[in-house]
Amino acid sequence: MRTAFLGSVLLSIIALPKGTINRDGMLYVETAHAFLEGGLQAALTVFPWPFLSVLMAWFSDMTGLGLETSGYLLNALFMAGACALLVATSMRFHPESSWYVSLVVLALPGLNGYRDELLREYGAWFFILLAFWLALRWAERPSWPMALAVQVALIVGALFRPEALAFFPALVLWQVFASPAEGRWRRVMQIGGLPLLGLTLLVALHVTGNLGSDRLASDLSRMSLERFDAKAQVMAQAFHHYARDQAPIILFFGSLAIIPLKFVVKMGVFILPLLYSANTEGVRGIFRNGQIFPWAFLAYLLVLAVFVLDLQFLSGRYLALLLVFSAPWTGLGLWLLARRFPRTALPVVALSLLIMLANVVSLQPGKTHFVEAGAWLAKNARDTERVYVESARAAYYAGWRFSARPIPEWRDQLEQGLLQGKYDLVVIEVSNRDPSVDAWMVSAKVRQIARFEDSKGDAVIIARPLTGDDQDKALNTLSIRENTGSRE
Repeated sequence: MRTAFLGSVLLSIIALPKGTINRDGMLYVETAHAFLEGGLQAALTVFPWPFLSVLMAWFSDMTGLGLETSGYLLNALFMAGACALLVATSMRFHPESSWYVSLVVLALPGLNGYRDELLREYGAWFFILLAFWLALRWAERPSWPMALAVQVALIVGALFRPEALAFFPALVLWQVFASPAEGRWRRVMQIGGLPLLGLTLLVALHVTGNLGSDRLASDLSRMSLERFDAKAQVMAQAFHHYARDQAPIILFFGSLAIIPLKFVVKMGVFILPLLYSANTEGVRGIFRNGQIFPWAFLAYLLVLAVFVLDLQFLSGRYLALLLVFSAPWTGLGLWLLARRFPRTALPVVALSLLIMLANVVSLQPGKTHFVEAGAWLAKNARDTERVYVESARAAYYAGWRFSARPIPEWRDQLEQGLLQGKYDLVVIEVSNRDPSVDAWMVSAKVRQIARFEDSKGDAVIIARPLTGDDQDKALNTLSIRENTGSRE
C-alpha cells in the first residue's frame, strides 16, 4: 500500500508536463481564476462543475503556489491515494497478490498514460475507492455513522465527476447478494436507502423539468430513447434501402462494440493475466467474499453504454475506472502466472517497470510553440473582440480569458468577417496534416506577421489584414511558391 502510494507520486513527478497544459486543464485553471476573483458564481459561469477548480484556488491561496502547480499536486496526491486504496482493498480478498496488484495499478497503460494532464478524474477515483474501502469496513460491523461516511465519500466523488452517483445502486446490489440473509434488508437500507431516495428525487426533478443543474440535466438526458432513435433515422438515410430498418440495431451494437475494443487496447499486455485469472478459484473467491468490484464494474459499464449510445464516441480515459476495478483480478492473474511459471516472474516484473516508464516518459518534444505564440500576443496585442483567436492554448499562454471569447468561426466564415473589416488580428492553428494555408491567406487578404512552429510542423500563425500594397506582394509571393513547389 505504501509502495503504491510512493510509486504513484514518483511517476506523477516524472510525468509532469514538459510542454503545455491539456485543454481541460486550461479550463480548470481559468475557472479557478474566476473563483478567486468573483467567488463561486463567477466560477460557475466559466464551468458548471467547478469543484476541482475551487480546490485548486483554495490550495493555491493557502500555499502560495500557482494554480497550475496546485492542480498538478492535488492530482498527484489523489492518484497516489487511489492507488494505495485499491491495493488496500485488494488485500482483503487475496493478500498474496497485493505486490502484483501494486505493479498492475502503476503500470496499466490506460490508467497511467494521463499523469501529465490536469483532470478531474483523479479526485473522483480517490473518493470512489475511499467509499469502497469504507464500505468493506462497514460490512464487517454495520452502523449508521459508517454507512453515512461511505455515502459522503461517494457524494464528494460526484463533485469531481457526476457519474460517481452510479455506484450507489452498485453498493445496494452488492449487499443484496453478499450480505447474510439475517439482517440483509437492514444493511441494504443503511448503505443505500437515503442515496436511492435522493437518486429517485433527482430523476423526478429531471422528468418534471425542475432540475436546477444544467450539467446533471444534460447527463440524464443521454438516456433519452428519442435522441437515439433520431440518430438512427439520420444514419438510415445512408444505408441501402433494404437495410434501413436495421439502422437502430446496427447503431446500438456498433456503438457498444467500442467499449470492449477500447478496453482491450487500454489494458495492453495486461489483458493476458486478466484472462488467465478468469476461471481460478481466487477470482471466484473475490466474487464470493466481496463482490463490490464486480458490481462497480457493471455499474460503470452501464454508464459508458449510455454515453456511447448517445454520442457514438468514447475517449480512452473514460474507460480508466473499468481498468481500476479489474486491477485486483489482473494482479491475481500475474501472481498465479508467477506461481505456475516461476521463471517468468522476473521478466514480468521487468516488463512492467518498462511499461511504467513508457507511460510517463515522452521522447516527443513539447508543444512550446503555443507558449511562444502566447508570449508574443501578451507583448504585442490586447485581448479584444477584434482579435480572432482560433488557438485556445495560445490565448491561455497570453493570459487571455479564452472561454469567454466567441467560438471560433469556420475558415470560410472567418474570411467573410475579414473582408468586412471585423478583425484587426488573426491567430490560427494549423496541423502538419492540413493543406497549406497560403492560398487561403491570399483569398482572405491577410499577411503573416509571426509564425511559431514545433518540430512536427504544427504551427500557430499570427496574421493581420492586408493593406492595398501588401495584397499585390502576397499575390506575387504565392505565384512564386506555386511555380517552385515550395511549401515554406
